[in-house]
Amino acid sequence: MTSPTDPLACRDLWRSVLVTIVKDLCGTAVDRAAVREAERWIGSWMSRDFLEVCELAGADPARTHAELTALLPLSPRERRAEVRARRHALPELSDAA
Repeated sequence: MTSPTDPLACRDLWRSVLVTIVKDLCGTAVDRAAVREAERWIGSWMSRDFLEVCELAGADPARTHAELTALLPLSPRERRAEVRARRHALPELSDAA
């Protein structure tokens, strides 16, 4: 038996994955390993996983990657401040930081 899938609910689910990555990147996670994992997942180039998550979230992969890689050289505290300042740039990440 199949059931219809709500495309907006699916998009929101994948947006929550991106929000979680940003929260981990900003050091809001209890586990420092989560910060390192978020940094690796974002990386210096867009992986297939990154592209797929962005596409499923309805986010522009190139723009999202550019915004997130700009955070990598910053400390978690600086990242949080930057995310708060840039919320308008990536509305799909408005729940982050």
